[in-house]
Amino acid sequence: MSGEVVDVPLHRHEVTVDIARIQFQLEYTFEEPWAIRWRLPIEQKSRTSAIGSIDPATPEQIEQMERNLQIHHPSQTLMGFGDMEMLLSWHNHDMGKEGSLFSAAAGTTIPLGRTEENPYLAGDSGEEHEHIQFGSGTFDPIIEMFYSLPIGEESSISAYAQGRFPGSRNDEGFRGSQSVQGGIGAITSLGDFGPGEQSFGVLGLLYQDLGRATWDGLIDVNTGYQALSASIGISWKDEEYRNRTLTLILPLSLETPYSSEGTYEPGPVLSFGIGF
Repeated sequence: MSGEVVDVPLHRHEVTVDIARIQFQLEYTFEEPWAIRWRLPIEQKSRTSAIGSIDPATPEQIEQMERNLQIHHPSQTLMGFGDMEMLLSWHNHDMGKEGSLFSAAAGTTIPLGRTEENPYLAGDSGEEHEHIQFGSGTFDPIIEMFYSLPIGEESSISAYAQGRFPGSRNDEGFRGSQSVQGGIGAITSLGDFGPGEQSFGVLGLLYQDLGRATWDGLIDVNTGYQALSASIGISWKDEEYRNRTLTLILPLSLETPYSSEGTYEPGPVLSFGIGF
């Protein structure tokens, strides 16, 4: 019966989520140095879940645990568009040094990503629900900056920062997490990769601070973390300036609020990008 409470031994839900993401970007310069930039991500989120035993349980109790798991975190694959980003950008070449580039942009998200009803209310009633969302359901202000500085003839260093600042709730009472991230990187020539191709080595550090989301003003306990990651990769460019990048991102540290302790155990990320 919906909402019926059944006592079961202490156990845990072991959930793994693998995310594949493709992001389309289009930038149109309507008058130097001004441009409009659009981004639209599409994501596949594959969730695998299982019961982790802590205390002994009978077959009947295990069956109830499995039923509860299917209500909260069923194994399945979800796919959809995320929120679009639309920004007005400005750039300046040779700022501080010849060959450098500075750009700044501001804009908003456009709520195209799928959202869900309050999963905690549904869970309290014993109803199936979904925690994973593809968007916030609101127009969220975003800002970003980038600076690249040449070092010698074949190397450069760069820094970037980006922030997303939700200011309202969607129709389901959800207010997304404030997100701030930034990074530094270095790139240097590795010589010719093949006929007509140049290769570059890439190193970087990335810091992410994801705030707490809320449902009807109450904190979503499954949100919030601060993470530091390192990246190493290779980039190569052909005669037509098509750029391909293969990057391995390795988590270095992760901190979460007390109420979400143990929620996240990030793994390595392998990223492949193609630019034209």
